[in-house]
This record gives sequence, structure tokens and C-alpha cells, in this order.
Amino acid sequence: MEDISVSDFNNYSLSSHFASKLKEVEKSINALSDVLFSKIMLDKNKEIKEIHIITKDCCNPKKVSRDIESLLIAQHDIAVDYRKISIAQIKEENDYLKRLKFSDAKVSSNEGRFQVTVTLENQGKKFEGKIDCVNWSNNREFIIARATLDAITSFLNGKVFFQIDEIKQFKMHEKGIVLISVNLIDSQGKENLIGSALIKENINNAIVNAILKAVNRRISFK
Repeated sequence: MEDISVSDFNNYSLSSHFASKLKEVEKSINALSDVLFSKIMLDKNKEIKEIHIITKDCCNPKKVSRDIESLLIAQHDIAVDYRKISIAQIKEENDYLKRLKFSDAKVSSNEGRFQVTVTLENQGKKFEGKIDCVNWSNNREFIIARATLDAITSFLNGKVFFQIDEIKQFKMHEKGIVLISVNLIDSQGKENLIGSALIKENINNAIVNAILKAVNRRISFK
């Protein structure tokens, strides 16, 4: 994305091209480690009026505000008065109530078929993703990931669509790690999410946990 200067927010017509740029700025803010959600509001002159931010209550609001100011200047050439940055904080325990937990992953093969059932849990309720397909050994990791994403979609009542981007395995200090890139697609566009997990019991469980780490923070606001 090309940089957005302050002048780009002045005297513009709200075209789809500009709207997509605005979403990119919000996504870059969301990528900050302490930010859970952001929304840029413009005034009648099409200048930045407010930037609304949601963080956990364990974060330092002044640090978050400084980080946002620095990001906007360095990445987008946008200067914003810190007083326009409004930060709301939520209790971390409430955030975790909205998150999905790994319950079980069952994998079996029979007569050339490959069956996967991934079960996730949220506040006592179970959400399943099931896949029954041809037993392609080279694609088993993607099938397990797809079943996991189907379970998450069930939890979200189909409000978003997930697309598996890439799955990588590597070692760090002799420990196996799985890294997964997932695209979250909704009415606002596409957002890339990345999660990782140690391979402890087996690769299947690690894939499920890596996906949950990638998407849990974002689905808390869906």
C-alpha cells in the first residue's frame, strides 16, 4: 500500500479506493501488540477527528498512545495529536470468556478415506468441525486445519470465512514448532493472522493450538 499523507484525509471523495486505504491504516494499528481493535473517525471536513482504540486493562494507555503516534508517522506519514486517540480498556478475564479452547481432535483413515473431527469449547458449549475426504497423505495438515477453522466458523455462526494460507514446521532449540498463516475474510475485507505452537503430543494438536492462537484475539470482537 502506498503511504497515506495527512493531505489524503482532506478534500477527498469517499471512494472504495480511499476506503480500502483507511482500512489498511486501521489494520496496521491493530497489528500493535497491545491493540485489540481500532476505528478511525473523520469529521465533516474529512480530517481525522478521533481514533478509537480497545486494549486489555493490563496495558499502559500512554504507551499505547505513543506507539500509535509513532506508527502513523513512520509508516503512513500521518501526524495525529495524541488527544485525538481515545483508549477504552476491557478486563482480560472477559476477553478470555469469549475465546475458544481446544477440546479434542480425532483423526482416522479407512478404505482410502480420511476423517477428521476437531472439537472446540467455549463456556461449556462444544463446536465441531468435521471433514471426510480422500486420504491424501501430503495434505493431512491442511485437512486438520480446515476442520479446525470449520469449528471456529460454527462458533461464529458463519459471520466470517477463513482461508488457510500456509503451514510450516521448523525446529528451534531442538523443539518442533508449527507456524500457520490464516486469512480472515468478512464484510470489511481480508486480514492475515499468524499463530504458532510447540509440537508436544502430536502435530494434529499443535495445528489446532496454532490456529487458535492466530484467531482468538480477533474473534473476540466478531
